[in-house]
Amino acid sequence: MLVDLHIHTCFSDGTMTPEEAVQKGASLGFGVLAAADHNSWQGWERFSAACQKAGIRGIRGMEVDCLYGGQDIHLLAYGFRPVPRLLDLAAESRRLLLKMSDDLVERLIPLHPGKGLSVDQCRSWPFDAAAGGWQGIQYLLAKGVIASLPEGIPLYEEHGCGYGSYPFPPVEEVIAAIQGAGGKAVLAHPCNWLDENRPEELFFHLEALCRMGLDGIECHYPANSPRMTALCRAFCQERGLLITAGSDDHGAFGKNHHGIRYYIGAVEKDETELVLGDLV
Repeated sequence: MLVDLHIHTCFSDGTMTPEEAVQKGASLGFGVLAAADHNSWQGWERFSAACQKAGIRGIRGMEVDCLYGGQDIHLLAYGFRPVPRLLDLAAESRRLLLKMSDDLVERLIPLHPGKGLSVDQCRSWPFDAAAGGWQGIQYLLAKGVIASLPEGIPLYEEHGCGYGSYPFPPVEEVIAAIQGAGGKAVLAHPCNWLDENRPEELFFHLEALCRMGLDGIECHYPANSPRMTALCRAFCQERGLLITAGSDDHGAFGKNHHGIRYYIGAVEKDETELVLGDLV
């Protein structure tokens, strides 16, 4: 059965409903799916019900922002119970994401005096789940500061509101919380954080994450090069870690980024090519 364990729905910044995501996966022959919304598992019941109806194995997932060495990285949490410790960490990450948008709007106000920007207005702006993205960039689009939602993403870093400027939970704390909830902690899209051309450095960081309790790596991902995939697979095989695959599908939002397409089916891996342990 084909596997995709990294799908975003309208419960974070994707454009598909949980039902639409499952329907799309089923139409392409996928038999194991996980919605991994950012710092949220609220779409799980609908996603799970849709999976059962389609005869698909659904896995509870969530993508959590956390800090490693001062850098924001993402962990994919799978098969966890929604216990207070983990949900509190996810809620704190969601709060910080909102603060990033608040701070960005505040810094843009003097740069766009004719746009009528305000932090309070941004916070109360109606969020259109079908459009994708998040409230902050939807607000900037509506106010005419940007011409498209993706155009708003680099503004955060440009104006000192990037992820690394905020105290997201430490990665070791998030790993412990995921495992304390009976789940598995998997490093998302390693190509975003690590350099395949420096394998010694790559392995150094993967070893450090393993000492913190990391359970696996998303070895198969649209932006992972064949070399990154091979390095990560070898690392996981040597240490008995999970080997997962995910498309990072956001529906119509962020479908094509830097020439790489993120959609269900962009990564076609059968469960026999992966190591999923007791997740399936």
